[in-house]
Amino acid sequence: MAKQAHEIRYSQPVEDIMNTPPGSLVRWGTAIVTIVIVILLFLSWIIKYPYIIRAEAVITTENPPANIVARVSGSIEELFVSDGEDVSSGSILGIMETTASYESVKWLSSLLDSVKSKDMPASINETRLKLPDNPVLGEIQDQYSAFRKTYYDYINHLEIDYYGKKIEAVRDELRSIENYISQLKNKEALTASNLAVEKKKYLRDSLLNEQGILPDADLENSKQKYYSTRIELVQVNLETASRQIDLASKKQELQDLTSSGEEEKQRYKSILDNELLKLKSRLDWWIQNYLLVSPIDGKVTFTSFWSENQSVREGETVMTVVPGGNNEIIARIKIPMTGSGKVKEGQDVNIRLEGYPYLEYGMVCGRIRSRSLVPQDNLYVLDVELPDGLTTFYGKQLDFSQNMSGRAEIITEDMRLIERMIYPFRYLLEKNRRSNNS
Repeated sequence: MAKQAHEIRYSQPVEDIMNTPPGSLVRWGTAIVTIVIVILLFLSWIIKYPYIIRAEAVITTENPPANIVARVSGSIEELFVSDGEDVSSGSILGIMETTASYESVKWLSSLLDSVKSKDMPASINETRLKLPDNPVLGEIQDQYSAFRKTYYDYINHLEIDYYGKKIEAVRDELRSIENYISQLKNKEALTASNLAVEKKKYLRDSLLNEQGILPDADLENSKQKYYSTRIELVQVNLETASRQIDLASKKQELQDLTSSGEEEKQRYKSILDNELLKLKSRLDWWIQNYLLVSPIDGKVTFTSFWSENQSVREGETVMTVVPGGNNEIIARIKIPMTGSGKVKEGQDVNIRLEGYPYLEYGMVCGRIRSRSLVPQDNLYVLDVELPDGLTTFYGKQLDFSQNMSGRAEIITEDMRLIERMIYPFRYLLEKNRRSNNS
């Protein structure tokens, strides 16, 4: 009875209409839905909009300004330039607080600029360096003192010339031995000639003795002279051989002394060269840390520090050198690696500068000129040229100052709406296919 209470009964005509809708209504409804779908697909095909990458931007110049940064904490001891002064590359702009005298450091720098390792004196007769023992070199003093001591040790070694004197003495002995050997050879030649005469005489006396003409006593005398001369020649030969051995020994001694002398000299020279390199390295360290040097040509601009004796912390910018001349204004943008593959040269960039609200002033337009080949800290650096300079698309000219910051919108290639809808499905299909294959 409950079920029957909820049943609704209609008349037969109404039930016929509800069970069999008109064919024209179905056709028109299907047609309208199809047309709407086609229109949507058509619109999704023709409608394109770009993928925009947003990043921080800095307005600078082709040659950016150079910040002169303090390498050590301390006060500014001396400033050599004033605000707005033109300077050239390599100019000394100031000195940080140091225990060294700048004049002494300049003297040392000039000395070392003119001294090379190969210029060190090779003999005592050559020009020597003049190294005072009391220059005020502060942080460089220890290396200077070590170099000075090593240098004068080297000079003393040249003055004493122990090996040179030993070599000269051995050479004198060699000359004496060679002269003596020469005399022995002359004596050897004379003795050999005398031996030939005594031999002939002995042979002749032997024949005369056999014939009974010469007494035996005279033959004995002749024989004795002949053998005495032979013995003398043998002694001369032995003496010559002995002196030849002495000569060879002295030549070897001379060679050993020459080699040892050269090794000892090179040892002193090597120590001196090493101390010279240490001193130059320490001087370079001092210049890097205590001198404020301009790396470029340009104009000096003071920001936080304006006078001597102001305290500066390590890493703080003491002053800035702004390049002079017609320097092209550009923008530099750092973009993350995510999506960086879409960024290419020639793409348009819109930049909103923080000091100029974009709704009021508009945006500066640029074009990507180059991209760094490798990332640094997972960021790529883009150089963006500004064809219209700092004129916005509202036609307003903005004032330039170095390192103006802003937000950049990089407009990548346009993509159809339908492609954006298809990509997620394509990714899922490809992922599923790879999963099945594996």
